[in-house]
Amino acid sequence: MPLTTLTTRKETVLIMTRNHLTARAAALATVVVGLTVALTGSSGAAHAAPAGSGYVLYDCGFRGQVKPATEVLTCADAGIVLESLRWASWTPRFASASGTLTENDCKPSCVQGHFHNYPAVVVLWGSGSVPGHPALRRYTHLTLIFTGARPPVYATVNGKIVARYPVTQNLPAI
Repeated sequence: MPLTTLTTRKETVLIMTRNHLTARAAALATVVVGLTVALTGSSGAAHAAPAGSGYVLYDCGFRGQVKPATEVLTCADAGIVLESLRWASWTPRFASASGTLTENDCKPSCVQGHFHNYPAVVVLWGSGSVPGHPALRRYTHLTLIFTGARPPVYATVNGKIVARYPVTQNLPAI
């Protein structure tokens, strides 16, 4: 599946081309996650990593979390945060949740910037080991599927910085 590398204000992200994830697929994913959350009553509360086997998502303090309600994506300044996460699944293959991506626009500066909210479906996938904990695994990739307004992702095109609005963002290994 061809991916394009783009650079945001804070990090490099990979963007899937539209013909690999149509708006119809994003809408379907939203419906599936929403129905699953409604039917299972999944809460957004975070749980500490289990003592036995399982999958975790690392937070900025390098603590493994299971089903966190909030996940900071840019640890240096908390300028991009996933909030109000409601987990529909948490399995060895993937985890999925609905929630809100909150992002600082850093205009005119990150200190004076404004935060904007974007509804999203969050999918965790990939598998990595957890040093010192052989029975524990961690998710290594995070995909965001925006279900409404989308944050701009900036790319350099012919020497100019241009805002793009992706259907999906694949963030590097977490």
